Amino acid sequence: MILKRRLLVFLILIFIIFIFNINAIAQNDLAMSIRNHLIVIEEYEGYFPEDENVRFYQELIEFYDQRHYRSIWFEGEEFKRDPEPLLKEIKNSYFEGLNPSDYHLGLIETCIDESTLFSADCLNKRAVLDILLTNAYLSLASDYLNGKIDAEIIIDDYNYEAESLGSQKLLSHLTDKEINMRRVIKSQLPKTENYKELKKQLAFYRDSGQIESWPQIETGEILAIEARGNRVAQLVENLSAKNYLNANNLEAKNYFSQEVKRAVRRFQLDHGLKSDGIVGKKTIKALNITLDHRIKQLIINMERWRWLPENLGSRFIYVNIADYNLKLYEDDQVIMEMKTIVGKEQRSTPVFSDTIKYLVINPYWYVPKSIAVKDKLPLIKEDYNYLEENNYSLFKYTGNNKLEKIDPAKVDWSEIDKDNFNYLLRQNPGDQNALGRVKFMFPNKFSIYLHDTPGRYLFSENERGFSSGCIRIEKPIDLAEYLLDDQEKWNREKIKKEMTKDKEKIVYLNDPIKIYLQYNTAWVDSLNNLNFREDIYSRDQKIMEEYF
Repeated sequence: MILKRRLLVFLILIFIIFIFNINAIAQNDLAMSIRNHLIVIEEYEGYFPEDENVRFYQELIEFYDQRHYRSIWFEGEEFKRDPEPLLKEIKNSYFEGLNPSDYHLGLIETCIDESTLFSADCLNKRAVLDILLTNAYLSLASDYLNGKIDAEIIIDDYNYEAESLGSQKLLSHLTDKEINMRRVIKSQLPKTENYKELKKQLAFYRDSGQIESWPQIETGEILAIEARGNRVAQLVENLSAKNYLNANNLEAKNYFSQEVKRAVRRFQLDHGLKSDGIVGKKTIKALNITLDHRIKQLIINMERWRWLPENLGSRFIYVNIADYNLKLYEDDQVIMEMKTIVGKEQRSTPVFSDTIKYLVINPYWYVPKSIAVKDKLPLIKEDYNYLEENNYSLFKYTGNNKLEKIDPAKVDWSEIDKDNFNYLLRQNPGDQNALGRVKFMFPNKFSIYLHDTPGRYLFSENERGFSSGCIRIEKPIDLAEYLLDDQEKWNREKIKKEMTKDKEKIVYLNDPIKIYLQYNTAWVDSLNNLNFREDIYSRDQKIMEEYF
């Protein structure tokens, strides 16, 4: 009896070892197939299998190598980790303005649905699926954190530092069967309310069925109160489709009534236009932008928020170049706001972030050579007294790159052009100085800063692209007072008194403040209204060409 029991136990052990060896062999075969496929994928620089892009193949090679190419997703003839949560999040990426097909959705679903997936003949298919699932997980997390496209496609006027994805740490989560995969991926998304509100508007515009495509309004004369005709009917239908107006409540749909005027004004306010209720060329241009374009605009502005750091700081300055606006935030609340003047189209203000470290009261303006040659030289050639009349000093470069102050009258300006302009123009402190009475410095490669301006009348304009790149601000004394609030010597009265001295003074901040120069053409304001702005530098179009 004892011998029979021992024999039975022995046979059971032999069976277990046999099964284990079969599984081990199968696992080893799968590991070898994964390794071989990664070699091919590396050879093709990620573009394998056909029509797929394994973006993170280098990170995957490192990760799988550390695990001796063991499968992440399979064990024997079943899934070791359920891929369904990943598939759900891939599909959910649509609502983040992303394209689920970018994450191998079609091929993954096809493979998973195959009844023969776990047969011996499908070993290579399991290897490919293992790699694609892992890459989809990492790609989605990356796009949630840093955006789908490289922000530096607009490298001429953008300076971007991507947040570290921590790819190996993210991949290590896949070895933990208890981890909530969707939560891990979603944690990479922007936490800001700005992003969340844009996401809601995207769903409303694209998927709710409450926003319809609107008709184009034919070009023609200005439309205003009491106008009638077919173009007014087009206007009414256009505004109705955007939910600014209910055409069913109007007595006549081809008549420009007070109700239509109010709807036009609301539209103008939400689009940064002069809100006079008169439909001219600029208002018609905004009205005629298609629904498809507005949806794309929402998506790329969500992308812009993915480019920004997760934490902007407890206090910071945010300049929206496209809105000609500056806001100062403390604990997510706007405590100061002012108009700005930004660069002309041909001298666009760049997008970047930095830290304001000091301000300069009564600054000199050292005119950049490009501006001196293009803008100032023609005026000087016409009459060199322009320099004295506008408080400029003239310097000439001598040997060893030294500067010597010279008399403009001693220069034969008729012989000077852009090729032999060997001078420096410096505008001295005073009421005429182009930088006004104070500038706010955050040293950067673009030589961009905030500053006061003597041309304050320009702030009354609706579109304010007048500068050569730097940002003129509406309330410089208010900002200076705020930034120097923790220095007893510099209250508002003392700042204003110092500005009367026409003598340059540098004041360092005890508490430097972060500044973000950004370019948002769509956002939801504090009144929950969706705003759009004109793409003044054609940056939206450049991103759309890459994104879609």
